[in-house]
Amino acid sequence: MRVMEKVFHFDSPQEIYKADACVITCFDARFDLAVRKFLKRRGVVTFDHVKIPGGAKSLAAPECDTDRDFVLRMVRMSMRLHGSERVLIVAHRECGAYPDAPIEVVAADAMRAKEFLRASEAGLSVECYFADFDGVYGIG
Repeated sequence: MRVMEKVFHFDSPQEIYKADACVITCFDARFDLAVRKFLKRRGVVTFDHVKIPGGAKSLAAPECDTDRDFVLRMVRMSMRLHGSERVLIVAHRECGAYPDAPIEVVAADAMRAKEFLRASEAGLSVECYFADFDGVYGIG
């Protein structure tokens, strides 16, 4: 077994937290800062982040059923481990998972993902948003 060497010191909180939400986004880093600031403004400070290519596409139009199962499992784990009662889905412009697709297609998938989550977890509150290069917009 290799010996671990500490390369960075930081004191992380040890307490189990209650998540303000489970947030589903694409892994495109261009929108990270805007999404974090938007979440804070919405009162979402502590959250479980499901960050995958295409974000909502894995729920709305998955390439395979295991994609949808994976995301649903992550949402349910957030609910079970950290008490999430709210999911925020954030789609974005120029997503590589939607080559040349109009904004309406991406937004429609976010809404389909919302309906899928609501059907799967009846008590879950789900909100949809769209991140553009000039801000974040509500969908629905």
